[in-house]
Amino acid sequence: MTAEIAAAYMGISKTTFLTRYGFAGVKEGSNTLWAKIQLDSMIAKQFSIKQPRAGAEDRDTSWDDFR
Repeated sequence: MTAEIAAAYMGISKTTFLTRYGFAGVKEGSNTLWAKIQLDSMIAKQFSIKQPRAGAEDRDTSWDDFR
């Protein structure tokens, strides 16, 4: 999702979103995008919310080639 949509999803302004989470965006041409699952994971970590650990075969690798 774009910064505008991701900021709305997080309930903060675009400026605040880019300050806090801009580092995690993935460049796609001239756009920078964020994945919902990525944002959910960062929030869970921030609030110490335990997340179920997936096995290696269940791990989402769809974004691995972008880093």
